[in-house]
Amino acid sequence: MNGSSSLCGGNNNTFGLANMISQASFVIFILILDVCGNCLVIGAILRYRRLRTITNYFIISLAVSDILIAALSMPFRIHHTLNSLCWDLGKTICEFWVFVDLICSCASITNLSLISIDRFLALTFPLSYRSMMTKCRGFAAIAFVWGYSGLIAALSFINWSADAQIFYIGECMKLDRYYYTFAIIAGFFLPLIILVINYSMVFKVAFTQAKKLQMLKSASAMEPLETSEADFRSDPRPSVVSIACVERKRRKSIVRELKATKTLAIVVGTFIVCWLPFFILMFVVQFCAHCLGKIHPTGQQVVAIVFAYVLPLLNSAVNPIIYSSFNSDFRSAFKDIFLRVCVIRGRDSYAQRSSSSDKDISVVTFFQSKSNNGTTPQIVIQEANAASEEEIQHK
Repeated sequence: MNGSSSLCGGNNNTFGLANMISQASFVIFILILDVCGNCLVIGAILRYRRLRTITNYFIISLAVSDILIAALSMPFRIHHTLNSLCWDLGKTICEFWVFVDLICSCASITNLSLISIDRFLALTFPLSYRSMMTKCRGFAAIAFVWGYSGLIAALSFINWSADAQIFYIGECMKLDRYYYTFAIIAGFFLPLIILVINYSMVFKVAFTQAKKLQMLKSASAMEPLETSEADFRSDPRPSVVSIACVERKRRKSIVRELKATKTLAIVVGTFIVCWLPFFILMFVVQFCAHCLGKIHPTGQQVVAIVFAYVLPLLNSAVNPIIYSSFNSDFRSAFKDIFLRVCVIRGRDSYAQRSSSSDKDISVVTFFQSKSNNGTTPQIVIQEANAASEEEIQHK
């Protein structure tokens, strides 16, 4: 997966100091953004009850794959860049770098395929979805994703082709056309096909559900004009009332799932844009290495930087930005986390006020006095409501 031109020895001057610093700075920036953003996503899901859904557990799995890229792959890329694109860490580390890139990229696309299946079930069966997608089944699906990705990556240690070899002196790159054909098909294009098929059905279902939702809204608007309290007293029909409750519940479920599907569709589109050109290039390099040599050197450099360097790295850090931009629940959770971090200095003041006063000062009251012009963050209110609903259900 990792490749570079051998610039060791006397050719180091072709890789200028400014170029080296700019590329290394870009990778370091992406690494920081990746770790901070995805840790924020994981923390928000684990912290807030409203976000602890099966779909968001799949998002945690996706975030973990992005964090692993930052923790286990990007440091080698930074070293490689600062060393003027000259690999000097030996064969074992090179094989490990190839393995990490394979397992993380494969896990990312497979997690997205799993999310697409989840979205299809959530929109097609909104009322029975919770009973179908239980926590046990969700965690089993996540375990399958990582087992599948690990198997594909582990097979990279075996030479499939007669002329397979791994370059680790001056550059780090594995050439094995049969293995990479299998890895690209099984680890990228097969999950991609599943993903595209599922999202095609999802958008078809979403369009149908949106039309039903509009009809339900129209019916709800006419309901007060057609019925009255006296009518229900004179002709009590529990079936009608229960049907109305079910329809309202269904409508709320559809709205929630449509919003989640929109956000995840943007995540999928971004992943395809960032990774599809890279895997096409990988396929071309394995079977026609001289084909890229026909391109003008400037064009080769642009293709390598944009499609094999910038976009794949950028994708690992962009998902938290998408969540905060298009999902109100995540946006509220992120705001509340930042709010709590920003006012953490006031904790001593809060403790002092609580101990010096006979009255207990609640955390919500304290936060009201410190931020948002005295208003409680929306996610805190939603958490309190969710907790109350759970208590009622347990009773």
